[in-house]
Amino acid sequence: MSLETLISELNPQQKRAATTTAQNCLVLAGAGCGKTKTIVARAAYLIEQGIPANQIQILTFTRRTASEIVTRVEQHLGEAAQGLRASTFHTFCMYLLRRNPKAFGLTQFSIIDRDDQLMIFRLLRGKGRDNILPKAAQLCDLYSYARNTQVKLSEALIQQMPEALEHKAEIAEVMRQYEQRKQDRNYLDYDDILSIVAGNLQQSPELVDWVSRLCSVMLVDEMQDTNPLQWSLIEPLIGRVQLFCVGDDAQSIYGFRGADFENIHHFKSRIPDAEVLTLEENYRSTQEILDLSNWLLRSSSIQYNKQLRAYRGSGQKPHLHIFPNEFEEANWIAQDLQRRYQQDVSWNTHMILVRSAFAARYLESAFIKMAIPYRFVGGTKLLEAAHVKDLLSLLRIAANPQDDIAWMRFLTLWNGVGDVGASRLTAELIGLEDLTARCERLERHGKVSQEAILILKQLSILQHEVQHSIGLAIDALTEQLAQNYQNQDWTRRVKDFDLVKQLAKKHGSLGEFLEEYVLEPISISEVERSPDQDVVTLITVHSAKGAEQKVCYVPHLTVNQYPHARAQGDFDAVEEERRVLYVALTRAQNELILTKQDLNHWAYDQTDEQGRKISSYFLNDLPSSLVNAEVHKRVPSTQTHFSPKKSPTRITFGLDFD
Repeated sequence: MSLETLISELNPQQKRAATTTAQNCLVLAGAGCGKTKTIVARAAYLIEQGIPANQIQILTFTRRTASEIVTRVEQHLGEAAQGLRASTFHTFCMYLLRRNPKAFGLTQFSIIDRDDQLMIFRLLRGKGRDNILPKAAQLCDLYSYARNTQVKLSEALIQQMPEALEHKAEIAEVMRQYEQRKQDRNYLDYDDILSIVAGNLQQSPELVDWVSRLCSVMLVDEMQDTNPLQWSLIEPLIGRVQLFCVGDDAQSIYGFRGADFENIHHFKSRIPDAEVLTLEENYRSTQEILDLSNWLLRSSSIQYNKQLRAYRGSGQKPHLHIFPNEFEEANWIAQDLQRRYQQDVSWNTHMILVRSAFAARYLESAFIKMAIPYRFVGGTKLLEAAHVKDLLSLLRIAANPQDDIAWMRFLTLWNGVGDVGASRLTAELIGLEDLTARCERLERHGKVSQEAILILKQLSILQHEVQHSIGLAIDALTEQLAQNYQNQDWTRRVKDFDLVKQLAKKHGSLGEFLEEYVLEPISISEVERSPDQDVVTLITVHSAKGAEQKVCYVPHLTVNQYPHARAQGDFDAVEEERRVLYVALTRAQNELILTKQDLNHWAYDQTDEQGRKISSYFLNDLPSSLVNAEVHKRVPSTQTHFSPKKSPTRITFGLDFD
């Protein structure tokens, strides 16, 4: 394979983007229009033009996409692509921080994840039935939202939690204490990593020089998902690096995390010399599916300025099925899947896109009842599961004996050790001068097993044997964890430890291993990928970007679901809901099946102060020419004679309810 081969496979719009001579360029890439292929071609083209591969930094939002882009460039260019870097924003910033910590005013530091943040906020917030403050999780989300959107606490409260505005002073005090705790313990949370790099780049021309020497070209993927904090990281480098950004404003669906699709809409005004190009030829879906998706965008007051065209031409018109209630809706979807399977269509060619794990409950019930094998994608990541975090607490102590959060978690695993006792003992252990003294104190305490104390000593000298260290930690804790989780599906949980050992293979140190997966939590499906497994995929829309399938079902297209009731009356929130539905519709390759309940809800559109229409229900004005509609008065009873070819399995990639 070669660059010539790669360029020859591009359509005219893709080729123009990949070979542009503009210093700064924004590519508006519609769903299924070959965005990743264009980024791969751009990187390969620049390398062929003489830019060293190690001078190109690709920024993405997932580890998987980063790995895929580098692999594909290497397939085309071979050794010339050696040194090409692709990573998430957080991993790129960690690369800079680790390479030159003194330039950022750092010495030794540990990364804490959301669970660690929650524990700190719980301690600082305090308990008590009469506590007026928001819950720890709400405080944590509010703090992160304010950091990522770079707004004041009062503004964040107005946008996220207006009912708590009267307690702003108390909330501010808790957050000040949280920041002091981080400083005292040399902790960096997820947002600090970006904030420290961005802040220093904005204040130090010397640091900008250093970074621009490391990477003269930046290719930014999924630009619509960047937030103001991420933009503040890129902004100081404008004019110093060549900037090539790719994204789809119509797929910006993470506003609740602080993502700002105005980073795309304002791109030209922020960088006046930038070239703006579009990719509108869709390779995924048939034209009928795109006609419905295009109509949804045209119905908005926002100018998305894109009209997707199907490379594959015409196919089936989307079907809309209307049911009396959600039970009938779920049963019909299950029966439709059964019918297709009996006609020798594989389970794994079907995807159901839901709003949340909660929204999937009726479908899961119907699938279990009708013996349909499925997997659920969305929810908790592997290293965020309670039992895995318990295991990692011992490893974190070995990597950083001053990690009081890890000590607290580790100590409370053992029978007879509560929060208060663990807190006192943690303070004492951190104050001791070395590991020997700490282990002696644990022995005198008498609650922690002798085996665990012995293994802790071994782990301190095995920092560079990650897989072996994890094996030892499993040996130290399995017996106690089996007790702790004996009524919580322990036989399934214990299998996750093998996946953790698998992850360890490519890491040279315990600290590096722990840091990577705090920055980028990995799902079980990414570790034990089994694409050959014949199961239906039940997936949340927010987990489905980049996913596609031959047959896609989008259920619950009912009033107060699209847009959701909580978004009603808020123009920006409603438009994000429109983009969520757009993402769902554009996952389908051959067939798109929409279902809804025929509830007697009225939905009246509103108009805001700027004269913009705020939709109350996206299907209010759906042209009948775009779908084949069918009203189901009553679904036939479940077929009892159906037998699957093999015993069904339920592969849970989702929520851990601990």
